[in-house]
Amino acid sequence: MPEQSNHSFFTVNDLPMSKRYDVWQDSIDCIFQVDALPEVRKEEFTASLDAHLVGSMMLARTISKHQFWSRTASNIAADGMDHYMVQFYYDGGMASDDGKNGTEIESGGLLVQDLTQVASATTSDFDNLVLVLPRPILENKLILPEDHNMRFLSTKDPMVRILADQLVSIKKNASSVTVEQSSILETVISEMLSCCLNTAMGENSETRQQRKNVQTMVAIRRYFRKNFSSPDLNPARAAQDLGLSRSRLYTLMEDHGGVHSYVRNLRLRHALSILSNPATQHRPLYDIALECGFASDSSFIRAFREKFDMTPGDVRQGALPANKSAPHTSPSIDTRYENWLNTL
Repeated sequence: MPEQSNHSFFTVNDLPMSKRYDVWQDSIDCIFQVDALPEVRKEEFTASLDAHLVGSMMLARTISKHQFWSRTASNIAADGMDHYMVQFYYDGGMASDDGKNGTEIESGGLLVQDLTQVASATTSDFDNLVLVLPRPILENKLILPEDHNMRFLSTKDPMVRILADQLVSIKKNASSVTVEQSSILETVISEMLSCCLNTAMGENSETRQQRKNVQTMVAIRRYFRKNFSSPDLNPARAAQDLGLSRSRLYTLMEDHGGVHSYVRNLRLRHALSILSNPATQHRPLYDIALECGFASDSSFIRAFREKFDMTPGDVRQGALPANKSAPHTSPSIDTRYENWLNTL
């Protein structure tokens, strides 16, 4: 039987009422900014989060009160998470004006969020299950990997209902899942989720053509991931190496923001991973800029600020353990899930 080191239980419910919301807000800030009405904060506020690691995925059941949620550019810059999140609600619900295929989660339905993109939403009093999985597990199975942030998946699709049931079952049995079984579950979940997402886009002549382009796009994304750090990378060179015409490459990359935007985002994500590592805090920004494919530290800083609304120096300071304050958190509270989220 696996050790219970894959289990974390966070709760504020045993704390004095005056401290509960502040402790919760400090903790969940590792991934979201939250806010609540004054009466919710002060009157019988509760929050608990029961998390399990299953291979490279995390499943967490959270029970709490009516709140406002946002994932901002600052959150994205601070944690550098390159993951997808799937939500299922046992009770209560979520609504968002940013939603695709709807604005509210259906009873028994799912919501998918791309954690590299900003979003905002509102929850009622709720009891939900969240799955967090790294982008590489799912991305190459999707027609448009960047097009599913805040996508609501309807129970009209039987695969959505089946996937929801599977997630609930995996969480129920997570404490006894072995390493080998975790690997199988990663494959099963990614296959089913990709089926749901690709189907949610609908079937027309455009999406049929996009499905034909999936393998080509897989090759393109792999190429850019392997070569994004090269300062000589440009559309002409990429097209030649991939055996495509430049016009074909441009057309395929339109739905991904274009070649320049896609490569720049890869470079900035890599920069985030370096800056967030305390071991690299003394490394010159110029060296980081060059490693990430930027011609100079000034062009790197400009691009970084434009993307994340903060400088590389701001992220570096926030990544230092000495600068991470948790003034409300009691040593007795289990916050291991925070580190799991940032190291998946």
